[in-house]
Amino acid sequence: MSYSAIVIGGTGATGKQLVKLLLRNKKFTSVTSIGRRPVLDGVKNDKLIDVVVDSMADLSSTQEYWNKNDVFFNCIGTTRQKAGGAKEFVNIELGISLEAARMASLANIPHVGLISASGANHKAWAVNWLHPLLYTKTMGQKEQTVISKFHFETVSIFKPGMLIRLMSKKEWYDGITERFRIGLRVDVLAKAMMKDAEGSKLRDEESKKCFYIGNSKIMELAKR
Repeated sequence: MSYSAIVIGGTGATGKQLVKLLLRNKKFTSVTSIGRRPVLDGVKNDKLIDVVVDSMADLSSTQEYWNKNDVFFNCIGTTRQKAGGAKEFVNIELGISLEAARMASLANIPHVGLISASGANHKAWAVNWLHPLLYTKTMGQKEQTVISKFHFETVSIFKPGMLIRLMSKKEWYDGITERFRIGLRVDVLAKAMMKDAEGSKLRDEESKKCFYIGNSKIMELAKR
């Protein structure tokens, strides 16, 4: 059984690990990355279709690249600080996720693997850009882009806690996760997403629904 996958967020901490794993996996015959920068620093691979766009806000021009894929991976992830503010954070996490989900739905991609966060809740009360629950609410709304906004046969929502990013450029929270050895390694999360997708075609009608996958299940999947 073979698969073709399309990835957004492939230059981020988890997305980069996922693309590497997919390219090494013989079950995945084609891997497409849509982003504003070349994935894997521009390294070439026969299986990789690297699509670089000026903006992720409107992906209509990339429609041909979405067609004939079996799996859509949403690895978009940022923070208020990295995004440049609360509004920019929402535009990236929710805005880009919504646009990508639209494209995946138009292409009739059956399976979605999306990275959210532990505690995400689209019903959280966050009335303005400064509210402390804005992150919780936005991540919950991000989940809804593939649950209620558009239809997919199978959806897997990955809800990790703190992540150990394995990036050369460190953020303040990387020091906390590394010093106290807390959090989930992004390569473990990436492997779990890949293994979950491998089983998406095997789900029976009863199990064709949305799965919420936390840290314990993520680690279990990664061991397969």
